[in-house]
Amino acid sequence: MNPTPAERVAAILRDDFAAHGVRLPDVRADLSDPRQPQLELGTIPLGTGFALLRVLTDYQRLLKAERRRKKPSP
Repeated sequence: MNPTPAERVAAILRDDFAAHGVRLPDVRADLSDPRQPQLELGTIPLGTGFALLRVLTDYQRLLKAERRRKKPSP
């Protein structure tokens, strides 16, 4: 079974933080609405929360840039 994009993002986040020595075991994809998958995060330490916010902001910027790149030009 192939992971969905949301599941891949959750795994990437876990791996990115693990590379910096931060363990985020409770990051998972909520696929209850396949058109709008969500990432769910469990309780995390405060310092990790700030780091997570920064990483998620970077991913959000990358996602927006990728969507703009894929849109056909008029």
